[in-house]
Amino acid sequence: MPPILTIDDVSIEYKTREGPVRAVRGASLTMERGEIVALVGESGSGKTTLGLAILRILPRNADLTSGSIRYEHRNIGDMDRSELQRIRGDQISMIFQDPIAGLNPIITVGQQVEEVITSHRTVSKGEARERALEALNAMQLPDPIRIAKSFPGELSGGMCQRIMIAIATALDPQVLIADEPTASLDVTVQAQILYELERLRDERGTAILLITHDMGVVAQIAERVAIIYAGRMMEVDDVVPLYRQPRHPYTWALLDTLPRLDRRRRSRLRQIPGGLPDLTDEEIGEHCAYLERCPKALTRCRTDGEPELADVIGGRIGQRVACYNPVLEV
Repeated sequence: MPPILTIDDVSIEYKTREGPVRAVRGASLTMERGEIVALVGESGSGKTTLGLAILRILPRNADLTSGSIRYEHRNIGDMDRSELQRIRGDQISMIFQDPIAGLNPIITVGQQVEEVITSHRTVSKGEARERALEALNAMQLPDPIRIAKSFPGELSGGMCQRIMIAIATALDPQVLIADEPTASLDVTVQAQILYELERLRDERGTAILLITHDMGVVAQIAERVAIIYAGRMMEVDDVVPLYRQPRHPYTWALLDTLPRLDRRRRSRLRQIPGGLPDLTDEEIGEHCAYLERCPKALTRCRTDGEPELADVIGGRIGQRVACYNPVLEV
């Protein structure tokens, strides 16, 4: 059975006054049915851009310059407007990063859930209202009838996030893109949101692309991890092996910034020195993007161009890394 979602060598540029910003560069990734894949990287690494490209809702100044994104056997880039409208919100949905900004402040919650249902299903207003209440109730929201009559501004951030999930999953999509679904939430609400996502995967078989920078969240919920840096995929592996034995220095650095109980109580949290490269630089791509921050760089990392994402020699099936010097210890 083919993957439900295939991202193949995708590159995306933003047109700006300073020149084209190469936000995503040759990214490839596959997702199987009922799988949770985490897309991890720093802010500005291209995670959200890639998520928006799947639904073809990129800003007007963005162009997919190469590659393809396929849903089952269909190339999303070749779909016309009517086919895209049928898929968005029905077969592929997205939970946006800011739940408050993602909801219309002047329309009740119930109306917003009903709108998704009536856009894709021929149902009466009564049936749409009933299904909207079922979607809200499935998110274990207290008193769904009251919440359906409420406006987003009357609810907490955690409730709004659950409402966003209810809207995104009301029609049982095959693929769900969750963009930082736990950002700015306290740990209790965060755990509840992660539980809801796992339940969607287990009960409905939804494939979930979890976009995040939080390696702690990834450890709780994901099955596979794709590490992205400066628009390039750096490492792809199953979550447990990646945490135990990462091969890319950037993955090591991300894991090393996590708080650890075995460190001295007063020791500072570690940081990755430096910052992302300038993605408007015409020389981007002539050497490894992580070169200036990498403690394991070789001469060829500067001279041989960017390494391709490839199978690790002697590694596990599906373990891939884009590095000339894949390490076992940093």
